[in-house]
Amino acid sequence: MLQNLLKNKDISPVLIALAAGLYPFLHYYNSNFDLADSWVQLLFLLGICFALPVFFVVASKYIFRLSFLKPLEKYRLSVINIIVFSGLISILVFLSNKKTFVLVVFLAGLLGLLVYKHLGKIVILQLLLAVMSFVSFIPRAIFMVNYNDDWTLVEDDILETKFKKTPNIYVIQPDGYTNFAELREEPYNYNDTRFEEWLTRNDFVNYTNFRSNYYSTLTSNSSMFAMKHHYYSNTFRGNLKTYRSQEIIVGDNNNVLKILKNNAYTSHLITDNSFFLVNRKLSGFDYCNIDQSKVKLYDSGGVRGADIVSDFETLLKNTSTRNNFYFIEKTIPSHVTYAKSYSTGVEGERELYLERLEVANDWLKELINIINTYDDNAMIVIIADHGGYVGLSYMLEVERKQLNELEAISVFSSLLSIKWPDGDVPEELSFKSNVNLFRTIFSYLSEDPSLLNYKEEDKSFIPLYDGSRADFFECINEDYEVQYRKLDP
Repeated sequence: MLQNLLKNKDISPVLIALAAGLYPFLHYYNSNFDLADSWVQLLFLLGICFALPVFFVVASKYIFRLSFLKPLEKYRLSVINIIVFSGLISILVFLSNKKTFVLVVFLAGLLGLLVYKHLGKIVILQLLLAVMSFVSFIPRAIFMVNYNDDWTLVEDDILETKFKKTPNIYVIQPDGYTNFAELREEPYNYNDTRFEEWLTRNDFVNYTNFRSNYYSTLTSNSSMFAMKHHYYSNTFRGNLKTYRSQEIIVGDNNNVLKILKNNAYTSHLITDNSFFLVNRKLSGFDYCNIDQSKVKLYDSGGVRGADIVSDFETLLKNTSTRNNFYFIEKTIPSHVTYAKSYSTGVEGERELYLERLEVANDWLKELINIINTYDDNAMIVIIADHGGYVGLSYMLEVERKQLNELEAISVFSSLLSIKWPDGDVPEELSFKSNVNLFRTIFSYLSEDPSLLNYKEEDKSFIPLYDGSRADFFECINEDYEVQYRKLDP
């Protein structure tokens, strides 16, 4: 077969079709196994990478029997191969928009006309790329097969907790919002007093020295909703992708939602992006403002037409007034830019972050005013998933170097502000980190202080990645001291 490919003779049309889709398929799973772990996504990818190309090859055989197309028959398979390969790379690797995709397909068709005599060699190249991608996928596949979510199991009977107070609960998550106390200090040097005082006037308690336990949205939220530490057992050391976190954040393994359901709560997810939704694991929430049909199967990001404020207000107008839980998430103010190539430098990233912070403040005020209009005795929890990373030039520095004290605090310091129902502020409760947030709140709602006997460590953990493998470290201890202590593998 190799000789035939090199000589461009007697090449199987099915092989030509399959070769075009094999590398894009494997490359996508290599890079996105954390987001593409559902059966529906597998079927979708098998369809566009293999079934569709084979269909094109078979159908085109009959179409090119038309008299005016017969002179172009010699180009048919090479054009299909190059168009399919380039089109899939455009969609699955570069996540191109429609205009870019059409341009890529057009140019690929022209290229297919030029290289038809070398189709066999092109197929060999595509197969070699697929082999290399498959080899690198093996350790990822081993990780996925061996992974289990036993870490989400709780030691006590908190899942059976019964509430004595059942206010509507609104959890609002502004991504990357740093704690007020740290905003006043280096490296932020920012006075957010107006918003801080606005919250106080609206009966919020702002908790100082609060921090996240993990540095990213998925690692932080999966721990928060499980009410347990995972110590990065859900994160692949080879590329720091977090596996099956959506099942814990919005799916069946969300311990928080289990407890709320046992107390007759209806749960609502309000967002404007598909970050938690792309792999169709939305089984834990009773309602989401984003229709699954609007969510791409292969890419997460903003969802056109989704507006958190208007969607939320519409929901409140049409929802029962009792026993509701709302999780409202928006990627603002976020953090410093992801990669070095996009960075505006430490000071430039600081200024951009603070601009987004003011936008987040306006958004939060709008949401809170809506809640106060429809619910005069709500429990409102504003909690960030992590800090803003200000003081760093770009986000990946978190993973690539050992942080100093200011940098580490900037990464983990996060906002927590709570409006307690009836103005009943439980002075005896202590809030230090995300992992114990809901356990502490449920202790208050159930009037059961024994739940606090099983609190997790209020520590923060971080990876150090050398480009091929990561080790994980305790970065901040329970006394809020920065230190790097390696975790056992």
